[in-house]
Amino acid sequence: MIAMATWIPIASAVLAAVASVLARVLLKGIPAKKILAVNFFTMAATLLVLSPLFYKFVFSWTSAGLVLLIAVIDTLANYFYFKTFEKTEASVAVPILSLAPAITFLFSALFLQEYPSFLSVAGAFAIIALIIVLSTERGQWSKFSAATLYPALASAFLFGISAIPSKYLLSTLGATNAPTLYMIRAALIGLFAFLIFKDAFSAFDLKTYRFIFLRGLFVIGQWILLYYALTLGSTGVAVTLGNITPVFVLFFSIIFLRESFSWKKVLAAAAILAVSLLL
Repeated sequence: MIAMATWIPIASAVLAAVASVLARVLLKGIPAKKILAVNFFTMAATLLVLSPLFYKFVFSWTSAGLVLLIAVIDTLANYFYFKTFEKTEASVAVPILSLAPAITFLFSALFLQEYPSFLSVAGAFAIIALIIVLSTERGQWSKFSAATLYPALASAFLFGISAIPSKYLLSTLGATNAPTLYMIRAALIGLFAFLIFKDAFSAFDLKTYRFIFLRGLFVIGQWILLYYALTLGSTGVAVTLGNITPVFVLFFSIIFLRESFSWKKVLAAAAILAVSLLL
């Protein structure tokens, strides 16, 4: 039987893959920065309507400071993430962005005193290596300029450390729960995006707003499951499993977007799933 600490972050990755495929459709012809604030405010509003069912936040200066820290880190991470994709293709950027779990392992040991078993760490780094193999296209690295490298590394670093204050807030302090944390985080990121980007709150037609709302449901599910997974075991393992999204993006893209089929990618994806189930 697969443990909850394994299947919950994998389920998070599945939802993230659906959200990624929907984002490809949504962002055609719409710059990412123009949709960032609307996207996060929509998700925050959706959860706010449901908040009487789950709301929990024990206020202290520590808990408030940690929520603000998480929002600032994730706003910057998203900024550098979109900055990376402005300059390069996904096949080049994803291998660098996939290094985030390695950062999580390092900082969870330093700040949370988490020391998972050697086999867990080895399996997680094998998954990271396989994701790089899965995501890399021959000949693409020549397009990876220094201007792209630094935002990609910054995004990976920030996403990697974001899980540390989240785990501390959810588990050590027990000050909130997964849906409440994501609701507040989404609202703050929406606010920061609105303040940072001049065109971050553009008007769209009703169809686009519906699509944003639909995709937001999958993103909400993704992050709530990931935050819940952080409370179940190793932070590094949870983040690693939550980042196997390229596996499911590959399958969904082949099935629904009719993208090209590659045995190298399929075998790498199968290997990632096999190792994931052993963690």
